[in-house]
Amino acid sequence: MATTTKRTGEKGKRTTRSTNPYQVQGSTKGATACIACGAIYRNKRWYPVEEAGTGKEPGTLTCPACRRISDKNPAGIVTLSGAYLAAHETEINNLIRHAEATTLTQNPLGRIMATSSEKGAIVISTTESKLAQKIGRDIFKAHGGDLHYRWSYDQDLVRVNWSRE
Repeated sequence: MATTTKRTGEKGKRTTRSTNPYQVQGSTKGATACIACGAIYRNKRWYPVEEAGTGKEPGTLTCPACRRISDKNPAGIVTLSGAYLAAHETEINNLIRHAEATTLTQNPLGRIMATSSEKGAIVISTTESKLAQKIGRDIFKAHGGDLHYRWSYDQDLVRVNWSRE
């Protein structure tokens, strides 16, 4: 029986598990903090600052979220539009902030990068695609309307469009 393996250009080397350029390569001994935000990297996982405790090394890494923010390269873009949005903008903004806060308690890499208003629409860029999906889903559950997801696998990006007239 013949087996097949995915190969890179070099003979005998397997392909990497993830092609995400923002993922930390390798591991560090002990715990270390992000230079910019203070999130803790330990055992190949990022933890919120509150869970860090003591015994962390000074920051020697930059977390993927801070790198995405400095590169201005979002993983999710949420576009909210429609006449309903103008009438309920305060409530929707509160939902957006609540979605970010609940995500940050479990995943310190899920953050809102920027929020802007363009032609009667609100555009939100996020550092994690799951946060963009959560924002769209929460607004849809609370206010109804039309919700559409569009994934771009080659760019590691999700676009979430919500509208209600």
